[in-house]
Amino acid sequence: MNRIFIPSLNIRERMKLSDQEIARMTFNREKKQILEITILRKDFRFKCQRCAVFCCKLGGPIVNKLDLKRLAKTGLNPSEFIEPVRRHHDQQGDAIGVLKQKDDGSCIFLKYDASTGLYECGIYKARPNVCRLYPFEFILEGNEKGVLRVIPCCNGLNAPNGRLVDREFIRKHLLDAIREIL
Repeated sequence: MNRIFIPSLNIRERMKLSDQEIARMTFNREKKQILEITILRKDFRFKCQRCAVFCCKLGGPIVNKLDLKRLAKTGLNPSEFIEPVRRHHDQQGDAIGVLKQKDDGSCIFLKYDASTGLYECGIYKARPNVCRLYPFEFILEGNEKGVLRVIPCCNGLNAPNGRLVDREFIRKHLLDAIREIL
């Protein structure tokens, strides 16, 4: 049974969000400590729809050394799931590769549950940092500041049943991934 999802934002509305800042943060990089979170969009909501339309079907995400350390806990050999970086990524940084893809371009760890019509990540607790942040990205602005922005191509953005993206949401769902970037 395929689930039909009607996105909460149309393409034109999503494109308006392309450089949308959700929050600004100040931090102590040395201690990997967030000092202040200033919410810029007080009405913004998010809830993963488990549709995997954009996040998991557009090629494998970048994997860095910390990601590899997490992925090692799955017991898989890195050669089974990592391939070299073959294209330029803006935030390549310390990339050691990308997750391999299936023939259809989706992540090798993406699983479909036919009984529910939903997708899930086969390595959810060990997934790469970029996946842990999606559909957001954290951009460093110097040594003490950063901005949390939305990546506009996600069906969970401003979903009516979504959680408000406030300080609590950021602390609960994104803070560990952000600290890893610091």
